[in-house]
Formats: sequence, C-alpha cells, structure tokens
Amino acid sequence: MVLKKEITLQIKEILQKNPQGLSITDIVKEVNINRNTAGRYLENLLVSGQVDMRRLGMAKIYMMSQRVPVSAVLSISSELVMQLDSSLRIVFANEPFLKLAGTDSKNLLGKNIEYSPVQLVFDEFFTRFLENIRAGITGKEWSGEIVLPLKDIILFCQIAPTVFDDGRKGVSVILQNIKEKKKAELRVEESERQFRLLAENSLDMIGRIKPDFTHMYASPAYTTTLGYLPEEVIGKPGRLFIHPDDVHIMESARTILTEQNSSGTLRFRSKHKDGHYVWVESHVRSIFDEKTHDVSEYYTVTRDISEQKTAEEALQESEDRYRKLVEISPDAVFLHRDGKIIYANPATFTLLGATRPDEIIGKSVLDFVSPEFKDIVRENIQKDLQAKVSPRTELHMVRIDGTPIIIEGRGIATEINGKPAVQVAIRDITEQNRAEEELCKSQGLYHNLAESSSDLIFVIGRDDRVEYANSFASSMVTKPMNQIIGHPRSSLFPAEVSRTQKIALETVFETGSSVRNTGPLTVNGQLRWFDHILIPLKDTGGKIQSVLGISRDITDRKNTEETLIHNEQRFRNLINAVGDIVWEIDAEARFVYVKPAGEAILGYTPDELIGHTPFEFLHPDTIPQNHKKFRNASEGQVKSIIHESQWIHKDGHMVTIESNAIKLFDSNGSFSGFIGIDRKRP
Repeated sequence: MVLKKEITLQIKEILQKNPQGLSITDIVKEVNINRNTAGRYLENLLVSGQVDMRRLGMAKIYMMSQRVPVSAVLSISSELVMQLDSSLRIVFANEPFLKLAGTDSKNLLGKNIEYSPVQLVFDEFFTRFLENIRAGITGKEWSGEIVLPLKDIILFCQIAPTVFDDGRKGVSVILQNIKEKKKAELRVEESERQFRLLAENSLDMIGRIKPDFTHMYASPAYTTTLGYLPEEVIGKPGRLFIHPDDVHIMESARTILTEQNSSGTLRFRSKHKDGHYVWVESHVRSIFDEKTHDVSEYYTVTRDISEQKTAEEALQESEDRYRKLVEISPDAVFLHRDGKIIYANPATFTLLGATRPDEIIGKSVLDFVSPEFKDIVRENIQKDLQAKVSPRTELHMVRIDGTPIIIEGRGIATEINGKPAVQVAIRDITEQNRAEEELCKSQGLYHNLAESSSDLIFVIGRDDRVEYANSFASSMVTKPMNQIIGHPRSSLFPAEVSRTQKIALETVFETGSSVRNTGPLTVNGQLRWFDHILIPLKDTGGKIQSVLGISRDITDRKNTEETLIHNEQRFRNLINAVGDIVWEIDAEARFVYVKPAGEAILGYTPDELIGHTPFEFLHPDTIPQNHKKFRNASEGQVKSIIHESQWIHKDGHMVTIESNAIKLFDSNGSFSGFIGIDRKRP
C-alpha cells in the first residue's frame, strides 16, 4: 500500500488542532479512511518521530510530537550527514557534507550518488562505500573508518537504515572527521612508548605508586638492583620492600610533599630479594588530582647508593679515628686561621695552663710566643700557608701564668670550611729535654657531601640533533628546552667534549652495541665526573634510528674515594711522624696494628707483636692487675684509660711504659677494642 502525502498531512492537521490527543476512532471520523488504513498512516508517523502515542486505559491516544524533526537536527549537526532513498538518490545533505563534496544542495540533491560529485570525493573507496549503502537499504548497519587521501582526512562512517515521513525506506550516512583524534591517539601512544623506552632502559628503578604506597608500575631495573621481577612488585605494598625501621621515611612523603612543593628526595634501606638490605635514594614526585587536590599517585626514580653510603661511612670512621687520636694525643694540637686560634685539644690547654676555652680560643698565636721568637713564627706561618714545608722549630713560649716553656713543633697548611688555615702540633720539651719530630697533618674537620644529582637523559638522532632531553640537561647546559630540542648536539657542549661524544655515537650507530665510559665534564665552570652509557634505539625493522644517552654524575663518589685515600695517607703519615708507640688492639686484646717505632723502645718488630696480647710481654707480677684493668675498661662506661705497665724488653731488661688509650666501637655501637699511644718513661 502506497501512503498518500495528502492523507498524511490531513492527519497531522487534525492532531495539531487537538493537542490533547485523539483516538484512532476520532481520527477516522475526521478523515475518510478505515481503521486499518488509519493505523498504517499513524504507524509511519510514529516511526518517523512526527507523532507520539500514549495509553489511556485500553485506548491509544495519538498526538503531534513536540520533538525537533530529525531533518532539523541533522541540518545543525557538526557531523557530515547524507540521506539516500532506496533508488540511491540523495534526498538530504547538511552543510558540512556539502562542503566535503565541494558543491551545493542544488547540484547534489535528487541525483543518484553514483553520478554525483560524491564519487570523486571517496575515490578508490567509493565501490565499497556504495556496497555498504545498498546493504543499509536492506536493513544492515555498518560502521568503520574511511581514509580519503585526496582530502587528507580520516572519517568514521556510520550507515543505518532509515524510514522517511512518507514511509519510504532509505539509508542515513553519518561521517565524523577523526583525523585530529587519531593524531592525538598517536601522540599518546608515542608518549607512552617514550616513557616505557626510558623507563625500561634506565639504570634507575622507575615506579608509579598509589597513595597507599601500592606499586602500579615497576621498571626492569628493579630486577638488576633488588632482584625482583616487575610483576613481583606490582600490586604489592611498598612497606614489604623497605626495612621496618625505615617505613616511616616512606610514609613521610604524605606530609612532606604538597602541591606547592611536590617533589623531594628520600633515603632508606630497601630489601633485596635474597634478604639483604640495599641503601637507596628515591626522588619522589606527587601527582595531585586537579579537582579534589588529593594525591592521585607518586612517580619515583630510585637508585642504589650502597657504594656511596659505604664510602661515606668509611670517611666518617676515618675522621672519627683521626679526631679521637688528636683528642688523646699527649702533644698539643691546635688550629689557627688569620693568626687566631680556632681549635685546641686538651693537651694544648694543659701545656699553656689554661682552664677556660676563652683563655686560648680566639687569641693570637703570637700572644703565647716569646718576643725573640715571634719573627720566626711569622715566617713559618707564611710558609705553611704557601704549602711549603716549614722546619721543625724549637722556640720559647709563655704559659697563661707567665711561666716560660721550651717547645718543639711544626705547622702545616689545611682548609677549614673552604678557608686557608694552619694546623700546629707542639710538644713541651722543657722537662723531658728530648726532641721528638712531630708532623701534624690536617684533616678536614667538616665535609659537605652533596646529594646525588639526577641523571642527564637525552636522545640523539642520526642527524646529530637532540630529539629529547630531560630537565637536568637543560639546567646543566643553562639553556631552555626550546634551544635544545631539535638543535645540534655539538652546539651544547665544549668542542673537546663534543668530539668525544661524536666518536662514541658513531660507534653505537655502526655496531648497534651500547657504549659506556666515564669521564670529566665542565659544568657551569666546575669540573664534574660523569658515568655515561649510550644505548641504540631501533625501529620495528631493527634499524637504529637514534641513540639514548644516560649520564650519571659520580663526582661526589669519586671525590669521596679520593678524599678517603688522601685522609688515610695523612693518618698514616701522622702516626709515622710521632716518636711514640701507636697501637690498636681488638676486643680480645690482640694487637692488630703496631707502629714500627715500637722496635726502638721494646726491641720487638710489629710482626712479633701483631696477633699477640700485651700481657704476653709484661712482667709476670703485673699481668693479673693489667688483665683486670683491661676487663674493667672494656666492660665499663669509661671511655679512656691512662696507666703505667712494666714491659720485658726483647733483650730481657725492664721498661716502664706510660699508656694513654681510648675505646673503639664498631658501626653497631659494640666495643671493638682500643687505640692508644705508649711512651717510655725516663
């Protein structure tokens, strides 16, 4: 049955005059058609959305729809819309579609799509496009992407069956330009790829952690550093991998990190898979939700600092031993800067007869020197400051009470807080009347250990231009990022550094293997040491496209190692310069070190003493009381002991030895022995 347009209009006019609605019986009375025919017309109007129906009891009430006509909606849609009838004639096209076709409605509507400008727009895809339209007329829906190279656009197409107002069947085609959306998706994919590339090649452990410190992501470096596979970490609480005593450090991130100060550095012990603990340093950044301002997750970059921590502890132990040795030294040791005394050990107070610090500290060195020797002291101070070796000098000094004394001593240049100073060691030879060479070498009393800087990370292309660089690279070369990305690598570094880099980069491109080296680099006028690694980046075809570079600042570790070696040498030189016996025993009272000078006093070489206890060389009558003194000192609260003992010289005669010793403790605070100085009594 063909529906007539005039009857459709007549029914719509009647319903418009009766907005409260009419039953089919009421409509038949007004229009000269039977109930079945009226039902067909009303069904078509319902399908097309022009009429609404509601039930009132058993009756159906029809009324004009208050919705906007579909054609009006399609006309204002930002999407590209076209409608065709069952004969493939274009019956509707909105403005965006007309713009795509490059024509107007007069030249498009009413034409068969096969002979319209649309065919040229869809080009090679038109045949498949037409097949999907024909299938839509038969009732099959289709959706998919269409690439139009001539227009340089990507369209998402939806084809759906349609029934028009007059009951005819047709099809609606809705197109959406998704080119920018696809580009955005590709950018997101590339960003994710870059992140994973950096994370999976980084020497550091990179992680993403929930606010409750559960791991969301763990890079492969977790395996090389802590022994865990990433999947063994992801989903697990962070406290499982941290020393119980250090969990509070991790949890402090909640209060330390804010929106205004969203990043920080934490140091703690992390548990290795085999059970031991590793010292790590973690750079943490909080990510806050823009709406709630709550932390949504943490980004972490964590590195193993066990070697650095060991070096720091060794340096601290060396400094502590040196400081203790100075404190128990029977010789007077003091520091002066600009001629003013800034430090003096207890022996200095005893030698000068001082009872209060202000009687010495802050006073001029020359205040304690007899007038006839002041010029010699001034001359020696100048030599000391110029790093020249001043001779061991015998001169007269004056105590606080005015008593003259004769001393022998020497000074040496050092630095305190970066400023030049002189360390002096002197000995009162008035009563002892014998010369003793004393060389007091300085050791830095204060060391500032800089925190490890972030690594420099960059990507260099085959054209030698920088494709990527992190923020540390920007701060290192003192250039903004827009003057780094896309610019030649060679323009960012000194010529000699650039040449070395070029050779290493060429090796990676030619061999496809990573290159690692260590070398110096001047940063902001300072010489820094870096550990560099260059890693080839390949495309899906295995061709090297660029090189990933990671440079780690190891200056602090290198300087610490060199300082430790230097300080240990200075410690040994100081011991060798002292004429007395310097020794160290363990917790069982066995000698672990004896200065060679002991042979001149007792006749025994260091090898004859090391491994033995001092009790083996004492007069038999004194052994019990010395055993008791050692036991009381090692088990009690006393920190140092001073006593005399009777030693049997290797040739058999007795030697009276005066000992001054101080207790030693290991890193756990347990007693580990004594270190001391012995002097032969006249």
